[in-house]
Amino acid sequence: MSLFFKSLFSLLTSVKLAVVIILALAIVSAVGTIYEARYDAEYAQKLVYQSPYMYAVMILLCVTLIAVMVDRWPWKRRHIAFILAHIGIIVTLIGSVFTQRLGVDGTMAFKIGGARKSVTVKERDLAIYGSFGTGEIRPLLQDPVDFITRRPTEERPHVIEFGNEKIEVVEYLHLAFRDEKIISSEREGDGPALRFQLKNANVDVTEWVRREGGKSSANVDLGPASIVLSDGSYKPIEGVNEIVFSPIPNSDEIRYMVYDKSNLLKKRGQIKESEGFDVGWMGLQMKILRYHPHSFQKVTYEKAESSSPLAHSAIRFRFRDQEHWMGIGSLVRLYTEDRMYVLAYVFRQLDLGFELKLKDFKIGYNQGTKKAASYESLVETPEGEEVLISMNEPLKYAGYTFYQASFEQDEMGKATLSVLSVNYDPGRWIKYLGSLLIVLGSILLFYFRKALARSPKKTPGGSK
Repeated sequence: MSLFFKSLFSLLTSVKLAVVIILALAIVSAVGTIYEARYDAEYAQKLVYQSPYMYAVMILLCVTLIAVMVDRWPWKRRHIAFILAHIGIIVTLIGSVFTQRLGVDGTMAFKIGGARKSVTVKERDLAIYGSFGTGEIRPLLQDPVDFITRRPTEERPHVIEFGNEKIEVVEYLHLAFRDEKIISSEREGDGPALRFQLKNANVDVTEWVRREGGKSSANVDLGPASIVLSDGSYKPIEGVNEIVFSPIPNSDEIRYMVYDKSNLLKKRGQIKESEGFDVGWMGLQMKILRYHPHSFQKVTYEKAESSSPLAHSAIRFRFRDQEHWMGIGSLVRLYTEDRMYVLAYVFRQLDLGFELKLKDFKIGYNQGTKKAASYESLVETPEGEEVLISMNEPLKYAGYTFYQASFEQDEMGKATLSVLSVNYDPGRWIKYLGSLLIVLGSILLFYFRKALARSPKKTPGGSK
């Protein structure tokens, strides 16, 4: 063995290197904990726990463990505990890589009576759909993206090309707060919008109501009253107080009609921006603060410095020299002279290869309260077998494990949606084996160390 390899082998088996590896693991883990506390687990996973730094430390750890075992060759009985523990650590790390690379960890949400065959995971996709004058929207492409580790910038945008068009993603915010404004537009295809104030001695509400181009109406439900912005074809709903506005073409005025719960027209007229009228019930006064015959909704995002329930990821992109913002789970319509495109920024959907049906969902409440104590889903497998999934009894099917995670309710407290957590872990048994080897090695090391190190006794006849 050359001097270089002897020096390298000596380094790999040294206590100093072991201390360096332990310190490196401690530092990387501490940084990951800080990232997770400030941002979220996904951010810490991508930038720390799955980073090249962590992989480098893990690979160096495995190499040193192997070198230390080789250094003890030829092995004796007293080495069994030490070898088992070292092999166990290596096997556990291999199992973790299998889990990280091939595992699935997501959610499945479906309504009672509904069926699902896909699971939602944390990875993101940019999907583009197109409409070419026929009214049908067709998928054009789906682009898997990872903006956490490959962050787009103005200098190095993420480019998506489709046909003769392209979209450039120029900024990514992992956590951001959404802000929206209604802006006046010159485009004929954009719908109208008005900002109103509804006020009496006890109520003072200021809201926007905007009707998208191509839709016949839009409304804002205020409880005792509903504010409707219509194209003129709206039919009032019985049992609801309604104030219906409809634009007058080529005019800065807007027509209004006030209906009571009996569906009777109580008042009608025309009004301009900054003018108001008496609604006629509950002492309410209606005032038009702003009116745009054509408008669009401008959405922007502001970076959040730390995690918040209201903050989520967002991207800024450029299409035909116009910039747009969009958040995760949303879509933006993009128009050209003769076409409409839809860009969606969504969590990825993985096809499970089979379908589950939610037959029923039940909630158990704490006695005397409306706080849920338990909840369970009755699902049907492709074979027609009905299985009850509760918080402590998951369903294991086709290699996947389905846990009861949560549910959603309507205003009346009735369950409308069941949410299952879905897990697939191909490295689970490898990690179990590694853990078992570590435990066995530890037992042998601490409890049978003297017995393993003891030399065999000779019998009086000289035999062993």
